[in-house]
Amino acid sequence: MQVRISKLGVAHYLTPDGPLVRDNVAAFTARVEEARGAGGTRLVVDLRHVPFFDSAGLECLLDLADRLREAGGSLRLANANALCREVLALTGIDEKIPVHDNLAGVGRSFL
Repeated sequence: MQVRISKLGVAHYLTPDGPLVRDNVAAFTARVEEARGAGGTRLVVDLRHVPFFDSAGLECLLDLADRLREAGGSLRLANANALCREVLALTGIDEKIPVHDNLAGVGRSFL
């Protein structure tokens, strides 16, 4: 899995390309740790290229949100497709991790 990292304002943005599933969680987590090592405590995962999650992918996002919260930071999700939004809603994850329709306002949500 390819994961692009960029920094804009107070947040680091991660853009994974591919499903967030058990086989890809290690690669995604490695890139997350790169962002965190660069001082990233406010992360945005841009889901525009993520067609679906499995339970390992969802658990990875929840664990990341918890770790960031413990470090005084936070996680946001953006650009989830209809299937991903439905899974996030059905599992209640969208109540624990803010989900934004696009990137336009997600950066401002940290202020």
